[in-house]
Amino acid sequence: MKRAPGLITLSRREFCAALGLAAGGLAIVGCSSDGTSQLGADASVLPPDASGSGSATCGTGTDVGPPTMFALNTPVYVASGKFFVVRDSGGLFAVSARCTHQGVTVAVSGSQYRCPAHGAAFAFSGTVIGGPTSVSLSHFSMCMLANGHVGVMAGTTVPAATRLMV
Repeated sequence: MKRAPGLITLSRREFCAALGLAAGGLAIVGCSSDGTSQLGADASVLPPDASGSGSATCGTGTDVGPPTMFALNTPVYVASGKFFVVRDSGGLFAVSARCTHQGVTVAVSGSQYRCPAHGAAFAFSGTVIGGPTSVSLSHFSMCMLANGHVGVMAGTTVPAATRLMV
């Protein structure tokens, strides 16, 4: 059988790379209720929505309450998702509560998170301070829900510098 003229040849690697890019783009677009991307050009700050409220919107995510309930540099633990929501000078972010050493749930101890099993310590930003691990805590995607509350998508990780501006 003869190949049709005009068909392009792709290697398996090129095909998989293109498929991965397409899936990543769909994941970002899928995070919004209106089909627009939620990440800015530098992928570090979620942009204002079309209404000008200063926050990204989405249709899904774990409802963690109104943005006003998060005080500066005071982590709030969400047991249902095993993560903390923290407000810093850049906005809100969600960080995993599972120690990267063996998955034990960390707790707030003074001005840091501490793993009760082996003593790993993390800053509120999720960076390692000390202990048997050298891997920082994961950060999760956040958005504003239709009811005006903050939503966290614990299945979607983002760069540690990403913040939800509210």
